[in-house]
Amino acid sequence: MCRELQAAARPPETGATCYHRFILIFFRIRSLFSVPTLNRNLTGRFYHPELDPLRFFAFFLAFLHHSLPHHAEAYLKIGVAPLLAHLFPVIALTASFGVNLFFLMSAYLITELLIREQARFGHIDLRAFYIRRVLRIWPLYFFFLAIAWGLQWIVPEQHIGWRAQLAYIFLAGNWWVVFVGFPQSVIYPLWSLSVEEQFYIVWPAIMRRLGAAGMIAAAVGMLAAANLTRWYLSVRNTWEMRIWTNTFVQLDCIALGILIALFLEGRSPRFSSRTRAVLVASGIACFAIAGNYFQVKSDPLTPARVMLGYPTMAVGAGLWFLGVLRPENRPANPVLVYLGRISYSLFVFHALGLMIADYSIPHEDSSLPRLLCRNVLALAITLGMAAASYRWVEKPFLALKQHFAHILSRPGG
Repeated sequence: MCRELQAAARPPETGATCYHRFILIFFRIRSLFSVPTLNRNLTGRFYHPELDPLRFFAFFLAFLHHSLPHHAEAYLKIGVAPLLAHLFPVIALTASFGVNLFFLMSAYLITELLIREQARFGHIDLRAFYIRRVLRIWPLYFFFLAIAWGLQWIVPEQHIGWRAQLAYIFLAGNWWVVFVGFPQSVIYPLWSLSVEEQFYIVWPAIMRRLGAAGMIAAAVGMLAAANLTRWYLSVRNTWEMRIWTNTFVQLDCIALGILIALFLEGRSPRFSSRTRAVLVASGIACFAIAGNYFQVKSDPLTPARVMLGYPTMAVGAGLWFLGVLRPENRPANPVLVYLGRISYSLFVFHALGLMIADYSIPHEDSSLPRLLCRNVLALAITLGMAAASYRWVEKPFLALKQHFAHILSRPGG
């Protein structure tokens, strides 16, 4: 009876009280990681070489998703054994979340670098930040848009249209896909760059006005916005591509990257090799569940599949990232580091590489060896174009970018 009276006398919790409790729990949990982690160094170079291979694997996932058929029937038609015929679509759908790894890494790195800049210099130089992003992204981006526009007069199947071209020029390519659909052009994967650029435009301006608690609140707000948007679209039977390419839908991994940066405070957890392997395997498993059980990349969608599948995917991206992040700047495999450095070029050029391979090996869907040869050739062509682009298109601008860097990051980052 006394307990009931005490509960009745206790004032009801308001939204602000719940939020303050969440902040308190967040910082208490974060304090548990303060012993096995390294302190932030504000004067040294901020560089995690192990993230370069992860960038390459994120690209390779996107490549697999775009190069492999997504249905078992396509493999059974060309004589593939039933077991393999059902395995290949699982791989293709699991690989569809490579772009989400990019979103999470970008959010983590941008947030961490700007926190370091603000802590060291007392402010965030927005002008310098935007110049760095322009020098990093725009030269290759607009160079490739020009190539794609010219292809229309050479390749009959390629068609963009001036309205779609303008949407991509003004970094709203994803919104063109949401309201119109994918252009019949090799620029179709670049919708994800529009999402990243929109994040780059908005987040630093918000960050400079917020403390740690405010940034946590902003990230939580992003998670809420993502779930509300997905619910609203799914109950209206919206097509998968119009959900997938919506900026608000894709805020989960961006918010998670921000929260990881705030949680770790520039440190990296000292996990054992076994724990790291479990984290990475769990992340891949979450991708497989989101893609193949919840089938968030397949129409017709249902609210339950969308509302459960996207968070599962975001958790998977976070687990994979934490499994790779290391406390020391241990040297990584130099080949994978280089491939990670040109991962932006690889992503931009891979649809063109697939198109060229289609013309080089026609009827690639007539047998499994032809399909695999076409994909190997496409990857080789993509690697060649990306290496040339990095050397002659990107590097001159990356050298200029370092003049506007207050906190040094990885070369070409």
